[in-house]
Amino acid sequence: MRVRRLEPRDADLAAAAICTLKDPVPGAPGADVLRRFLARPENVLIVAEAEEGPAGYLVAYVLDRVDRRQTMVCLYEVGVSEAHRRRGIGRAMVEELRRLCREAGVMKVWVIASRSNQAAMRLYAGTGGREGGDDAVVFVWQPPKAP
Repeated sequence: MRVRRLEPRDADLAAAAICTLKDPVPGAPGADVLRRFLARPENVLIVAEAEEGPAGYLVAYVLDRVDRRQTMVCLYEVGVSEAHRRRGIGRAMVEELRRLCREAGVMKVWVIASRSNQAAMRLYAGTGGREGGDDAVVFVWQPPKAP
């Protein structure tokens, strides 16, 4: 199993991972969109490659802070194919993200997870994540519909 952060030259692999491992979405991005995504240093896409193709992906975003020079990282999404679950692939991708963050001097990595998502809760706790507190609330806004 090979786990690594993808670069713009890996756009075809990125497209294969996203199209194969995420639920199908009409108009899913192709290699051209993912090449632009990967060209931006604040976008992180880590992929786990098995012999037969992509087995998992992790998306994260590097965020600047207004109060210090250090950045922080939002771990946005982790996906592992059904056939490869419970084999340490999610853990390996989170550990790769943590390694990259350590090398870059990132202040902290954070993620929002639903308590009901037991797989995510096990993954994040099993890789050293600590719950941030019981008072956290997530608000979501949808853009208004165009007239």
